[in-house]
Amino acid sequence: MRVFLYLIVGVVLFYIDSIIGLLIPMHLGHFEFNFIPHLILLYILLITIYRGFGIGLIFAILFGIVTDVYVGSVYGLYMFGYLALVVIFDKFLKVFYRDYTMICILSIISIIVFEIYVAIIYAVIGFANID
Repeated sequence: MRVFLYLIVGVVLFYIDSIIGLLIPMHLGHFEFNFIPHLILLYILLITIYRGFGIGLIFAILFGIVTDVYVGSVYGLYMFGYLALVVIFDKFLKVFYRDYTMICILSIISIIVFEIYVAIIYAVIGFANID
């Protein structure tokens, strides 16, 4: 029963993540900034910490496929990114077990690594120009 609750919370966070990404573009001068909170990635990482590695992997696959279908540009990009981050996060978590400062720092680093990963894949394929 708890797994269904975790799944429902994940779906709600997925839609909130999408809505925030659409509603909060910010303009500073001639530049436009889009804030993407990655709530679903943070949720998967927290599930990995508090519910276990196996459930984190299942949620990474499930929400990675859903995100790939929703975004629709490159299939498998988010799924493999989420999977890799869950595995790496779990390996680092064994060293810093439940130290809240390190969990916060690792979560921020995970988001940065994920954004770099997506930018590199898009640049290789030719969807994005990185100057």
